[in-house]
Amino acid sequence: MYAQREQFIRLMEEHEKIAAVFVYEEAHCGFLEPHSFLVACRDASCRERWYAETDAVDYSIYERIGGTKSGLPSLVHFDGATHRSFQIAPRAWETVYCRREPEPFECQYRGLDQQKELFEYLPEDEEENSFEVRATKGNNGDNDSDVHALVDIPEGSYIMPSHLAASLTVSDASIENLKGNTRIEGTGPVTVIEDFLEFLEEFGHPSMHDGSGTNLVEIGGSFLINTADENEESNVRRWIPAHPSGSLPKFSPVYERHRRSFDVFLVASRDIKAGEKLLKPAGLWDLK
Repeated sequence: MYAQREQFIRLMEEHEKIAAVFVYEEAHCGFLEPHSFLVACRDASCRERWYAETDAVDYSIYERIGGTKSGLPSLVHFDGATHRSFQIAPRAWETVYCRREPEPFECQYRGLDQQKELFEYLPEDEEENSFEVRATKGNNGDNDSDVHALVDIPEGSYIMPSHLAASLTVSDASIENLKGNTRIEGTGPVTVIEDFLEFLEEFGHPSMHDGSGTNLVEIGGSFLINTADENEESNVRRWIPAHPSGSLPKFSPVYERHRRSFDVFLVASRDIKAGEKLLKPAGLWDLK
């Protein structure tokens, strides 16, 4: 029924000068019902504007369009909050996209698998707690820690999902501003900012979506999981594996709708026995 639409989208995906494609619905388009629109970008850096916060969009409107003599808003149907509603692709488009043949790889991850168990780090709840953090000494003699399983964890189970869902989001611009603050002379000690930047450097990682300018920072028990000396020794991985093609598709309502979940959740990459130490592979968050 929509063969021409699918053909048109595939032409954009195959176009060498198109780097990213977004879809959104708009109700104020002059038709009797909302219509869908596509935005195509020549550079992936457009994601930073597409996923901008409400206040950043409002400021951009003020800066680029200015005010009116009447004092009324410059735009009638568009502002930062409206744009925020455009940032998540409609679920119907995700459904149509996943009807492609063959089914796109990421369509297997449209939601957390309800058949898999959740294993949380809840040190104040002995009955529900699944992990123990043990103090150790690093190779250079510094204080360190290891995370050990208190129960058997089947392959594919979710590791500390509530902690990872609370990951901190920090933009590239915010990090640069913090770095700038540490270089201002005569403002007194800035060790708190410097320590925070060091924490971001060690436990933060950029979003898998190139150009979004977004970084996710683990602030729960998951950041205590150490890295394996050899990746074969690891028993924890990202929820969504690397895309088989080696890069993310230019157009995918699935990746756009679930980008935060794909950026944070971890699962057991094999069965983990009670007492076993959790280890993540090197470059865990570098996968595309």
